[in-house]
Amino acid sequence: MSGNELPKNVYAVVLAGGSGTRFWPKSRQKWPKQLCALGGSSETMLEITLGRLDGLVPPERRLIITHKDQAEATRKIAGARCPVVVAEPEARNTANALALAALEVTKMGGGSDAIMLSLHADHVIEKVDLFRDALRTAVIVAATGDLCLIGIVPKYPETGYGYIERGTSRGEKGAFKVASFREKPERKIAEEFVASKRFYWNAGLFVFPVTTLLSELEAKLPATVSGLRALAASVATLTKADPVAFAQAYQSLPKISIDHAVLEVSKKVSVVEADIGWQDVGSWDALSQCFKTDAAGNFIQGDALIIDSQGCTVDTDGPMTALLGVKDMVVVHARGAILVCPKDRAQDVKLIVDRLKESGRGDLT
Repeated sequence: MSGNELPKNVYAVVLAGGSGTRFWPKSRQKWPKQLCALGGSSETMLEITLGRLDGLVPPERRLIITHKDQAEATRKIAGARCPVVVAEPEARNTANALALAALEVTKMGGGSDAIMLSLHADHVIEKVDLFRDALRTAVIVAATGDLCLIGIVPKYPETGYGYIERGTSRGEKGAFKVASFREKPERKIAEEFVASKRFYWNAGLFVFPVTTLLSELEAKLPATVSGLRALAASVATLTKADPVAFAQAYQSLPKISIDHAVLEVSKKVSVVEADIGWQDVGSWDALSQCFKTDAAGNFIQGDALIIDSQGCTVDTDGPMTALLGVKDMVVVHARGAILVCPKDRAQDVKLIVDRLKESGRGDLT
């Protein structure tokens, strides 16, 4: 593989359809987390994700899968950096999103040897050069026909992630056959996983041969592939699909992840280990783990004053926000709404979104 750019049969897919309800009020249905700037950056998470592909995969071989409610804003932000944006009629999990992506790759000129990188638009990756190196190795593995995952070297016994157990070495540096997948473990089990050095966090970063992916999906989810193939056959590109026909093709598809549908049962799965400073920014409390804080562990974005307070997260889009004598709090002012909660309840912010919808305040969600 010469030069920095990946071979011309490699395409990049960015999954950018999440609702980001745990980042309310900054994140909304039509402007979710991946379209927001977090951590003090001037760029949105989607722009940062696309930037990691610069010099690796050119814009004409990139595509974004998003939700129809987010398509307009996504196109505006992506612009020329990713002109192909496919909008799902509704969220049906990653197996269907990746089936769509694989079919669109063939529309974009991907032949029988096409390989697609699948990335999420809302991840933090600190060591971009090492991330690119891992992708290069994964492309070599995928060229042999295996579905390849990027396995994150765990830094601590996280109980909120799934784990990948490595098996025998494939020969390429850091590449192994996958021995097993493990669901989110109890802490004791997670500690054993980390101590063994045989397990990786499953970050949902994939490098797939398109032919293998579609054949595996066809075997496991035949209705999904046949329905979407019929839709794809009727148009030059899925970006031009009739919205009614698209919705009809999609509404009966099972909601299932690519992990459960294919990866956990396939015999053609490998993993490339990667120590890339990866973090899943899942909720407000994660910002202080992913980005720079002050000496007291406070994360601050916007105009804020913090006195005698520790471990707080403050994000304001306008009014000066002051905290005095508090600990481990989340305070957010965004888009005309205010959130105040303890850090240990940050995972429950989505309950606010649910309650607002139930009470007829969907305009705030």
